[in-house]
Amino acid sequence: MDDEESLKQSVSMVDEDPRRPTPYELLLRQSRKMGQTATRTLDVTKEFLKQDVSTIYTPRSRRTAGQIADDKETDKLDQMVAQAKEVLAEAQTVILPQNLFPDTIRVDRTRVTITQRTFFWTEKVISLRIEDILNISCSVGPLFGSLTISSRVMNSTDHFEINYFWRKDALRIKHIIQGYIIAVHNNVETARMNKEELITKLSVLGDDPNI
Repeated sequence: MDDEESLKQSVSMVDEDPRRPTPYELLLRQSRKMGQTATRTLDVTKEFLKQDVSTIYTPRSRRTAGQIADDKETDKLDQMVAQAKEVLAEAQTVILPQNLFPDTIRVDRTRVTITQRTFFWTEKVISLRIEDILNISCSVGPLFGSLTISSRVMNSTDHFEINYFWRKDALRIKHIIQGYIIAVHNNVETARMNKEELITKLSVLGDDPNI
């Protein structure tokens, strides 16, 4: 009986221990912690909003007007390089006893390139801007055709003649180049056209019903 009474007194003493926080005090402590956290969050948000807007932009967003202009020119140059690789038409002359080393002609978005070969390892390359071509003429027979291109660039000659194309190749090249000349002289924007669309429109535009 004495032991039971002693246990009750010990429990009573623990429950009445003034150092042990009451449920109210625990709740009050938790509330204060939450308030401090909310206050710190509000302070951080205020400091963030006070910052200069330019300091939170990415480096690319802080480019100067000159840098933006340079980027535009770079993009334009990249587009020109990509378009220069788009071959709109290409043809090679037929190998014959009188034409053992075939010549080639290639048309891309910026120029016409003529490669003339006189021997296996000897060749002459002529590159003409579309803007510099004044006229192109075509002579065709039952099987073969020849092209004559006149240029405003004056060097050793003002025109270039390439013989012994297949007839259909000579006409195809002639129509595309002639169409391109007409488009350029009339300031027609062709850069935005895709390759297939451009070839079709130039072929129709340069078609000559007399040939």
